[in-house]
Amino acid sequence: MVRTVPLDALYPRGGLYIDFWRSAPRLTALLPHDFRDPRAWQRQAEVLERRPRDRESLRDVLAGQNRAFSAAPPALAQVERLADPRAVAVVGGQQAGLFTGPLYTIHKALTILRLAQEMEGRLGRPVVPVFWIASEDSDLAEIDNALVLDRQGAPRSISLQPPAHAAAGGRLPVSQVRFTDEVRGALEALAGCLPEGAFSGALLQALASCYAPGRSYPQAFARLMAWLFSAHGLVLVDPSDTGLKRLAGSLFRREIEERSPVSAAVIEQSAMLAAAGYRPHIEVRRDMLTLFHQDPDRQSVAVAGEGFLLRDSGRKLPAAELLTMLDSAPHLFSPNALLRPLYQDTLFPTLAAVLGPAELAYFSQLPAAYARMDIPMPILFPRASVTLLENKVARAMDRLGLDLGAVLTSGNGLLDTLLRKRIPADLARALADGRAAAEGTWKGLAAKVAGLDPTLGPTAGIASARVLRQFQFIEKKVLRASRRREGELRAAVEKVHSAIFPRGGLQERSLNAMPFLARHGTQLLDAEAAAVDIFSPVHHCVEVGP
Repeated sequence: MVRTVPLDALYPRGGLYIDFWRSAPRLTALLPHDFRDPRAWQRQAEVLERRPRDRESLRDVLAGQNRAFSAAPPALAQVERLADPRAVAVVGGQQAGLFTGPLYTIHKALTILRLAQEMEGRLGRPVVPVFWIASEDSDLAEIDNALVLDRQGAPRSISLQPPAHAAAGGRLPVSQVRFTDEVRGALEALAGCLPEGAFSGALLQALASCYAPGRSYPQAFARLMAWLFSAHGLVLVDPSDTGLKRLAGSLFRREIEERSPVSAAVIEQSAMLAAAGYRPHIEVRRDMLTLFHQDPDRQSVAVAGEGFLLRDSGRKLPAAELLTMLDSAPHLFSPNALLRPLYQDTLFPTLAAVLGPAELAYFSQLPAAYARMDIPMPILFPRASVTLLENKVARAMDRLGLDLGAVLTSGNGLLDTLLRKRIPADLARALADGRAAAEGTWKGLAAKVAGLDPTLGPTAGIASARVLRQFQFIEKKVLRASRRREGELRAAVEKVHSAIFPRGGLQERSLNAMPFLARHGTQLLDAEAAAVDIFSPVHHCVEVGP
């Protein structure tokens, strides 16, 4: 069973994300494609087919990477298809989070696969599903932890200990951070949380094989994703590869030679977004390149006269020296969040980019940059938004008289919402009647006082507000008393809340997939893929389990 909630019940109407789903004219006028227009897909495929690119070199690098990730034959076969001059790709990516990070990583991979399959049928050409691992990100604090529900259904955070941070120095790309023995402790902590079941053993064995001392975050992440999606043909890519950076050398060179044309174009596009009523997601400085220099730490590169300045070290580099360095050691350069999409689409014939809400916001700042750099901008496609609802949680919701929409829209006020329903009817009626009577009395009294002396009108208004606040005060006291009396209700609500709205947000933003996979196996992925309509503007709730 799939329960759904309209996205505009969860996100602000008039915001960029909902306007994107609704193809609002003020937004589509600023983007080169509308994903809801069937003709856009054919046009993009034809543009990509006409553009020359070194498909064979790309295939060779990806084949080597995916073999290193222990990818299964379906993924290696998809890599080979990229050499076909008619082939296009559907690409999406994520950080290399511990044990795959939040659930939206899994939802994004499944959206990529579903969209590639759908478009291959529509277009009659190879459409390759590609997952881009953000291996050059340096924010370890975002990826070194995983939030899971333990065997009692309580949230528990599992994280790697400080040695990894000390080794990283705070600014190393995660591709250069290696696990020490501490990773075994994280695996043991996870094992203690996973439910005992038919699938736990195989999952723990796979995790131990992937997350081993000496491996980096992206290497472990890629091996786990390759194992999870072994039957699906998902191609994985690590963009820190020197071979890939050589293929994109012309993009990086232009960014240096022209002193960040990308920044200039993004500033122009951001101004147009602001004029249309959208706040730009990323602030851009004109005097900064969208390239980092990393040797070994990442440093921002500023334009300084005729040359450049490495911001952290203060080292000055003439333009010629920076360009020579790019040619001889491309691995010392990495794109920032704005240049990364252009790097991706320099390498791949990208039909569509699968994006979360925040990514859609900053990709909307990029059309002018794509045009300036003469790169076809992909069709932007929103990833599926999903809550996994295990049957035991669904039964608890039914007992409480809750549906998914009520849980998600009540948020942290869910318990109070239920408690209000349990306040004795005569008490609730007396409170409501008392408030209404007080409001009516004070409204009439304030009018008469103001008629006697207009300067007393505000004073009457203040007195009225004080009286009405007393009703709010007593209502809070009643709720507090109800909480004390309703311990069993509170425990049930907390379990539902932990499963559906952990940390005050959507499940997909924080909970990790491992307990779900331990209980239901990798066939859970097939069940979700079959249940979700990726073209529907809804948040899906997929019920799983016996």
